[in-house]
Amino acid sequence: MLRRKAPKKSEQKAIINLTFFILLSIPLVVFGLLQNNFDTRNRAFDDLELSEENPCIISLPHVNPYTLEVGKTVTIQVDAKLTNSGITGLEIQDSSGLLIHQDTFENTPLEIGTSFKYTPAKSGTIDILGIVRKTEGGSVACKISSPYDVKGLRAVANNNSPEFSSRPTDSKPSQDIKSGIIYEYTLTARDNDGDRINYSYSFTPRADWLKPTIIEDGSNGKLTIKFRGSTEKAASYLANVFIHDGYSKHLRSQSWVISVSPKENDIPLVKIIDPTEGIRINSGEKFRTAWQATDLNHITKYQIYMAKNPTDEKSWVGIDTNVGYNKSSYQVPTNSLPAGTYKLILRAIDNRNPAGVGTAISPEIVISKTGNDTEKPDSDDSVVIDDPQVSNMSPSSTDEVTNRKPTIKATITASEGGKIDEETILFKVDDIDQSDKIKINRISESEYTLIYQPKEDLTVGIHKIEVFFKDSNEKEVTKAWDFSILGEEPTNSDNIDIFGYQIPKRTLMIIGIGILIVLLALVAPFVIASIWKEDKNRIGEQVYTNEQLPPSIPEENTQYIEQSNNSELRDMVEPKVEEALPETPLEDKWDSFAAPEPTEISDIPTVEPPISEQKQEPAITAIPEPAIQEEVIPVVQPLEANVLPTPPVPQTSITEDIQTPPLPEATVEIPEPEIPNAEELQSIFEQIQKQEAETPSSDTNGTQE
Repeated sequence: MLRRKAPKKSEQKAIINLTFFILLSIPLVVFGLLQNNFDTRNRAFDDLELSEENPCIISLPHVNPYTLEVGKTVTIQVDAKLTNSGITGLEIQDSSGLLIHQDTFENTPLEIGTSFKYTPAKSGTIDILGIVRKTEGGSVACKISSPYDVKGLRAVANNNSPEFSSRPTDSKPSQDIKSGIIYEYTLTARDNDGDRINYSYSFTPRADWLKPTIIEDGSNGKLTIKFRGSTEKAASYLANVFIHDGYSKHLRSQSWVISVSPKENDIPLVKIIDPTEGIRINSGEKFRTAWQATDLNHITKYQIYMAKNPTDEKSWVGIDTNVGYNKSSYQVPTNSLPAGTYKLILRAIDNRNPAGVGTAISPEIVISKTGNDTEKPDSDDSVVIDDPQVSNMSPSSTDEVTNRKPTIKATITASEGGKIDEETILFKVDDIDQSDKIKINRISESEYTLIYQPKEDLTVGIHKIEVFFKDSNEKEVTKAWDFSILGEEPTNSDNIDIFGYQIPKRTLMIIGIGILIVLLALVAPFVIASIWKEDKNRIGEQVYTNEQLPPSIPEENTQYIEQSNNSELRDMVEPKVEEALPETPLEDKWDSFAAPEPTEISDIPTVEPPISEQKQEPAITAIPEPAIQEEVIPVVQPLEANVLPTPPVPQTSITEDIQTPPLPEATVEIPEPEIPNAEELQSIFEQIQKQEAETPSSDTNGTQE
């Protein structure tokens, strides 16, 4: 017999697993609802601004607070504003109670703006706790504000610098074009940490025909700028792009030359073949440069310069402005150059009038200080380049802004060695000057943070911000960016009025979810217990059967089904008509049945008396229905006798034939016959034996048939 397995309790287990899943997922659902997003990194813009609800804010103006590099010193800005009390002091400490920064204010101002330096010592989450002391006692806590909306700070072992993922050689049709041909180059850069990529681009003064289109502004670690344009003026045009993620050593630049030749002639085409990659040397050392040049005219000389900003010809440092036309290499000295990042600029002059000038530019050449000249900077997040810059703009084009009064910020930095001219700062919102309404946090004389808080709701849609300023080096910069407000926000969308009290939705949600958790925690054990109890009762009541075996005990309500077409069963209880012998007619109808003998009989042959073919055919086809009923009456009696419990008797072929007799065609109205007793059965058995003794030959033939 095949082994049967117990049924699986899949339904009960599914209900129990679902209950535990709901209980465990509730905290995650609550967190997602409260944060409006399950992703803590790329969240919708929700920068904090100074208000009665947030009287003190901690921010990092230069770097991403979620990827601070261990061992790197960064600047932390603290802004506080109180309406009903003066400020006497500021304390910043970590979660362990270690004091990081402390400051006192003797004149007890109502508003402060200060900054300090901080260096993470180990990787992981960093909790910065700030407290502002009030004049009359007491204090208020500070919150961390960031475009990433990070609840705290996080330090990593290594922060990667942004890198360019495109090359100027990808320009279309090429970097060498004829006048009137459209030039196009798509610059791309990526930051693997997802830090904001700050960028600054510049061209030679005559390259105003080349227009940049910002596709991705770098706020999510991806920068894409398309440069496109054409000009009829033949010349060599220089373009330069700086990128960084806020760390001074993560400054990268890409410079290239666009050579535009006249249609009937050309200008010298120059290519630097050494160095082909950025190099780093110590101050005072020499390095080798080599080049190739072609021109339809005669090249008369070459000029070699070193520059931190190739697009600013005033900042070029001449190395040798009269290199022979037959030269193709040069040893460049660096003893007259201060430490910094440079590009080598090579110019070729031909004999036309006016002379044609071809220009080539090298990769980055970093000149490092040596010995005692090495000085550690105050911080590692101060990026100063030869051009003024606007960075860390927020909100950006990728932020999902729903607040109709968003806080708009930008950091402005003067060029190297310069100071910001505060009188020249221009701040526009949708082409409307708002310079007199901005707040300025002065980090240093060369770096400011500009903050603008609208007094009225901004409209839904795209808004344009533009910042302009000059520095003491007479250099200027203009930067514009866009952001979008997605939809209107109701005035009291964050509060619900209950009995005259304004209760925040988040508070009500937390209370409601807490009550739901308690109820589920109370109900869950009863649900599980009821499931197991029901399962136990079902196991006790269930009867397991083997479908491959017939039932051992017949049921009382068993009904016989007519099987008129089953000839095999009919032959077991009725004589065969076709092959029956006609010698002896059937006189006694009881001869068709047999009952077991009370005594043990080892072998009893099957008795089927022959019936003549001529006499039996009318009984099947021509005898009226009442006559059939009279003949069948004695046939039913042995059927019922076999059903009754009798002493165990070995079964023979006769009893096997009697076990399942066919039901006559018309037995519906036949009354229930009387059950014969043991004496009557014995009498029938004796008649059968007597019949066998009288006709042995015919019985034998009938059995074989």
